[in-house]
Amino acid sequence: HVRARPEVVASGWRSGCPGHFDMVLISDMPQSSGLHTLDVAQVHVIFTLPRQFGMYSRALAYIEWFMPFRLPDPSSQLLQVSCSTCHLCRNAAVIHVDKIV
Repeated sequence: HVRARPEVVASGWRSGCPGHFDMVLISDMPQSSGLHTLDVAQVHVIFTLPRQFGMYSRALAYIEWFMPFRLPDPSSQLLQVSCSTCHLCRNAAVIHVDKIV
């Protein structure tokens, strides 16, 4: 499951809940293998288009891109990523959810 849930603000007796936006790996090359062939993104919304836009039933995701993997962190050995930006704005896209690995 990929989660994209906005923050819920506490109101009266109802407690709040922080937002949760999963990180995902995106593949544009289904025949390729290896981490170096995947892109990293954060999912913010999963949706389908209303019928007034035609009979397009595939689910879509609004994502924000990250830069390609960097060398592992020396202490944790985890690969590092950073936000992809252009003129200080996040690079974003709408993709088909079937591109999410």
